[in-house]
Amino acid sequence: MESDKPVKILLVDDRAENLFSLEVIFSDENYLCVRANSGKEAVNILSNDEDFAIILMDVQMPIMDGFETVELIRQNKKLQRIPIIFLTASMDSSVQIFKGYLAGAVDYLTKPFSPVILKAKVAVFVDLFKKNHELLEQTEEMKRLNKNVTIEKLLSQYTLSLIEAIHDPLFVINPEGIITDMNNASIKITEAMSRDDLIGAIFPDHFTDVDKAGEGCQQVFSSGFLIGYPLTFMNSRRTNVLFNGSVYKDDGGKVLGAVLVAREVSV
Repeated sequence: MESDKPVKILLVDDRAENLFSLEVIFSDENYLCVRANSGKEAVNILSNDEDFAIILMDVQMPIMDGFETVELIRQNKKLQRIPIIFLTASMDSSVQIFKGYLAGAVDYLTKPFSPVILKAKVAVFVDLFKKNHELLEQTEEMKRLNKNVTIEKLLSQYTLSLIEAIHDPLFVINPEGIITDMNNASIKITEAMSRDDLIGAIFPDHFTDVDKAGEGCQQVFSSGFLIGYPLTFMNSRRTNVLFNGSVYKDDGGKVLGAVLVAREVSV
């Protein structure tokens, strides 16, 4: 993805003044804000264009509310990777919050919300969206240059040398949850002595909740992707992160492993 190309975000709200306020908040960012005045219009837009970094969704809309809209969006496998944040004045109970997460949202903000916080949350997902596109483009370019070289070898050699410039920890794991490769940021955050200490190690063992980390591994291999999955590293700082990732396959469609990228978050 070209660094100067605007990233698209979808704004869904039945009130024009709310949509305008969101556009003002993001006016100084390199985003292309696409408006949807209803849940139905949002679904129609996404059916023709799935290349959105994030969706900001109002909950209280007539005819089709935010919960119903998200459930409909998540039925399309191609749209399941797009993170959705609810913006609402009504998420004031644990039942409603659970309903939002169950529908498929990754986060929510209650109105009136802080523009600074909203921009920070959106920026995380936009950054991950860009990095995912860069990895896909690099993989496709490498496949074009040498189709006889396996994806696994490309990831461990050429791609790894490119992503060392990325400060976020990146892990490559096999379907058994074993670490097969990583970048220097991964060595730093795990406080490992060297790359050899991580190669062959069990990925979930590096987190405070081993079972949850294992479930995350199962999820990425069962669905093909992982979005905003929260974990805490078992390091001296107990670093909280959100994992995003996707599987990679050989030319025959066989899943070889998964690439997982962690973004540190504050709580």
